[in-house]
Amino acid sequence: MMEKVIEKLRKLRLPSMVEAYKLQVSDPNSDLRSFDERFEEIVNSEWETRYNKKFNKFIKKATLKYPDADFDESIYEVDRLLDTRTIEALCELTWVTDARNILITGSTGAGKTYLANALCITAIRKFYNVKYMKTSAVIHELERAELDGTYITTPAIFRYTSKIDYYQ
Repeated sequence: MMEKVIEKLRKLRLPSMVEAYKLQVSDPNSDLRSFDERFEEIVNSEWETRYNKKFNKFIKKATLKYPDADFDESIYEVDRLLDTRTIEALCELTWVTDARNILITGSTGAGKTYLANALCITAIRKFYNVKYMKTSAVIHELERAELDGTYITTPAIFRYTSKIDYYQ
């Protein structure tokens, strides 16, 4: 009976569920947990695999300089002199949904690129399409698009920010 279930899961293209099911069948202690707990584990396995695959695809497409950038507890260190309320507000991404731009400024080595990449990853977690570009590359693309006649003037469809390019 187990082989029939595994074959059906494979035909449904649910490979992570197959592996989680096999692990449960081979575990002699799996009977100690309820059916709901075991079934949730199987479904979560497939869900996490698909989420991670999609997330990694978005990360690759974003061409980030720091694909592991993230906001951690270090933003709250007093020595860094960061405005944590502003960073927390930016992480909510209302500036993206409101079609607003941000400009990140600071001296060399202050972490502008890292901050921009961390904001990109925050947006990718909500599955926004993100493209990281330097300002000079954005200006070059805008000039080329204007010369080609492919320049788009509707900011809701296509908008550039200083270091982050969001397409919606």
